[in-house]
Amino acid sequence: MSTTWAQFLKDLREDLQDSGSSPRWTSYLLWLYTKDAINDYSLWFPRRIDSVELVASGTGYALPDDFSTDIYVESPKDTFLERRLPTTGRRFLAQSSPYFYYLDGGKLYLNSTTVTDGPYLTYYAIHDVPTSEKTTPTFTFTIPDSDLELIRLYVRAQVHTQMRSKQARLDRFEPGSGRRDDNPLHPEANTLLDEYYNKVSLRVGGGAVRLHRTGRIA
Repeated sequence: MSTTWAQFLKDLREDLQDSGSSPRWTSYLLWLYTKDAINDYSLWFPRRIDSVELVASGTGYALPDDFSTDIYVESPKDTFLERRLPTTGRRFLAQSSPYFYYLDGGKLYLNSTTVTDGPYLTYYAIHDVPTSEKTTPTFTFTIPDSDLELIRLYVRAQVHTQMRSKQARLDRFEPGSGRRDDNPLHPEANTLLDEYYNKVSLRVGGGAVRLHRTGRIA
């Protein structure tokens, strides 16, 4: 994980055949699509962040800005809380020590107001995103170098989608006009997105889905 924004942008323009002195695609547009690509990639392959102590915010605790999905919560350290699930007819009373937690509105809540240590959140996070197209060239991606191909594929698909939209405005490709409606860029954009999701599925692979909660073993 050592690719910088400057190197990635250079590689992306080479991939788009847009590395001339007068590039067709602005750095801002490529940054915008790259940001979308990282957010989509993070749904499949998030970063894991361990044991971050949360800061109190009102009656709850603010979740990190890059939060995606919780893994577990500790309070105090090395004491793992159970995620509270809505259960008909069950009341969750406040306790002297926290046993449950739940998430709502960008915050984490505990079933106790007496917290002496923590809570500590271990979670899946969205990968770092360049703050703008003018970000420091030394910004380093947290996505593995071997997966940056997926980001470029996603960006290329979005670029071709924009090109398709522009072409669709031309009279000869106007849908229902009685003229041509077989925009040649339509299959190109779809093929790139299909390739992106096919490669994602190959990396995700298969696995078992647990449909029950495993009980304790003495």
